[in-house]
Amino acid sequence: MIGKTMGSSLGKLRLRTTLVVPFIIQIIAAVGLVGLIVNRSGQQAVNDVASQLRTELTNRITEKLTTYTAAPKTINRLNASAVAQGDLDILTPRGEYLFWEQMQIYPTLSYVYCGDEQGAFFGVSRASEADGGQVILHFSNATTNFIRQDFGFDPQGNRAAQIGTLDQPYDPRARPWYQAAKATQQAVWSDVYLAFATGFPTITASMPVYDRQDNQLIGVCATDFFLPREVNHFLKNLQIGKTGTAFIMERSGQLIATSSEEPMVAERGGASERLLATASPNATIQATAEHLTRRFRELDQIQSIQQLDFTLDGEPHYVQAMPFQDDNLDWLVVLAIPESDFMAQIHESRRNAVALALVALGVAITIGILTARWVTLPLLRLSQASNELAEGQLEQPVNPSPIIEIDTLAASFNGMAAQLKESFDALRLAEENYRSIFENALEGIFQSSPTGEFISANPALARIYGYDSPGEMIASVTNIGKQLYVDPEKRAEFRTLLTKQDAVKNFEYRCYCKDGGMVWVEVDARVVKDSRGQVLYYEGIVQDISDRKRREEQLRKQLAELQIEIDHKKREQEVAMLTESNYFQEVQQEVAEINLDEFWS
Repeated sequence: MIGKTMGSSLGKLRLRTTLVVPFIIQIIAAVGLVGLIVNRSGQQAVNDVASQLRTELTNRITEKLTTYTAAPKTINRLNASAVAQGDLDILTPRGEYLFWEQMQIYPTLSYVYCGDEQGAFFGVSRASEADGGQVILHFSNATTNFIRQDFGFDPQGNRAAQIGTLDQPYDPRARPWYQAAKATQQAVWSDVYLAFATGFPTITASMPVYDRQDNQLIGVCATDFFLPREVNHFLKNLQIGKTGTAFIMERSGQLIATSSEEPMVAERGGASERLLATASPNATIQATAEHLTRRFRELDQIQSIQQLDFTLDGEPHYVQAMPFQDDNLDWLVVLAIPESDFMAQIHESRRNAVALALVALGVAITIGILTARWVTLPLLRLSQASNELAEGQLEQPVNPSPIIEIDTLAASFNGMAAQLKESFDALRLAEENYRSIFENALEGIFQSSPTGEFISANPALARIYGYDSPGEMIASVTNIGKQLYVDPEKRAEFRTLLTKQDAVKNFEYRCYCKDGGMVWVEVDARVVKDSRGQVLYYEGIVQDISDRKRREEQLRKQLAELQIEIDHKKREQEVAMLTESNYFQEVQQEVAEINLDEFWS
C-alpha cells in the first residue's frame, strides 16, 4: 500500500510549491506589465493634457483680450454720440461727469478723451496704483492758450480744484490717434506705442465724430488702454502649468505683454525702445520666439492655431501660438510650458510605484512561504488520516488531482467551494459597486430626516458645502433648514413639494457653506416611506450650479447692455428721420423768415 501510494505520487506537485511559485510569477509579471503600461500611458496622457491645457489657456487669453478691446470701442461710440448731441462739449469744456462715470464703470481703462478741429482737448485719465489710482480731468482750448489744465474730482464726479498744468501747448490734431481716425473716417486702433506719461506699451482706440447736419468732422474721441497694467497682470495670475510662460507679440515680433517679470522696454541712446520677443531677457520667451521664427520664417504665416514642441537646455517644451485679431489689430498669443511641469509628478509616482512594488513583492513572497507552510502542515496530517480512512472505509471515488494533499478532499469540497465562491463573489461585487458609486459620485448624495438632520452623505456632498468629510458635515449640520438654506422660504417650498408629489426635480436654491460663503445648488429628491405610508427619510442628489448661475447672470447683464445700445440707436434713427422730414424743414424755413421786430411789435 505504501509503495502504491508513493508510486501514485510521482509526477505530482507539492502544495507548498503550487502555492508559492505561481504566486511569485504572477506578482513579478503583474509588476512588470503595470510598469510598462504606466510608462507608455503616462507619456500619452501628458501629451493629451498638455494639448488640452494649451488650448484652454490660449482660449482664456483671447477671450480676455476680446473683453479688454471691446470696452474702449464701446466708450468711443458713447462719447462720439454725446459730442454730436451736445452732451459733451469739448470747447467749453462741459460734461466731464460722463468721462468720470465711464472710468468708474470700466476699471481697465486708463485714458478717455476727445479732441476737436479747433485744437481743443477734453478728457480724463487714471493715475497709477502707486499714485492712488486717482481720476484726473484734463482740458485745453483757446482760453488756456492750449496749455493743458489738470483738475481733480470730488466723490460725486464733479470738477474739483486744479492740481496741475502741462508745461507746453498740446494739439490733439497732431497726435497719431487723431490723424488715424480722421484719415480712415472710421473706428480704428493705433499701433502699439510707448505712452508719453508712463512709458508703458499702449494702444488707442479712436473714432471720428461728425456733425449730424452737414456731416462735417467735429473731432475725434479716443480711449487708451495700457497693456501692461491689465494684460500683464492677467497673464501673471494665469496658472500656466507650474513654470509655464505666456506672451503676446505683434506680427513684427515686438512684445506687447508677458507673464514674466522681465522688462519689455529697453533704454537705448537715452530713449525707450520696445523689445523684440527674440531679444527678451526671459530665456523661455526668447527661445520660443526664435523657434517660431525658424519654423515659419515670417510670423504673418501663422493664421491658425499651431501646436509645436522644442527643446530648451535639454528640456522639452510644449508651445502653442494662436492669432488674435480685432479690426486692424493682428497679434499672436503664445504659450510655452516645460514638459517637466507634467512629468515631474509622473516620474515621482513611477519611482514610488517601483519602490512600493518591490516592497510588496518581498512581503508577498515572505507571506506566501509562511502561508504555504502554515496551510500544508495541517493538510498533510489530514491527508495521512484520510488515507488511513480510505483503506476500505471510503466508499465514493475521489477525483484525481495534481496536488497530493488535496487529492483525498477534492470530491468533498469541489461542489461546495464552487457554490460558495459564486455566492460570495456576487455579494462582494454588488457591495463594491454600490460603495464605489456612492463614494466616487461627482454629485452629492444624501439621506436626511424630516426633522432636518443628515442621516448619510457622500464625499461629493461634503465638498459642495465646504466640509472636509461627510462625518464632519453630518455632525455639524443639525438643522438643514436654518443652517444651510439662505432663503428659509425655499426650505418650506421644498418640503411642501415633497409632501404633495413625493418627489422634486431640478429644485434650485442658495445655501451656506461651512466658511459662510454661498453657493447655488440643484436638488433632485424623493420621499422614502414605510409600508404604512409613514415618511422614513428624504434621499436625493445635489449638484453645485454656481458656475451656471454666474454665467446666466453675466448673460442677463450683456443682454441688458445690448438692449440699451439698441434703444439708443433706435432713438438716434427716429431723431434723424424727424429732422429730415419735409414738415420739419418747412417749419424751420418759416421760423427763419419771421421778422422778430415786426412779430413783437
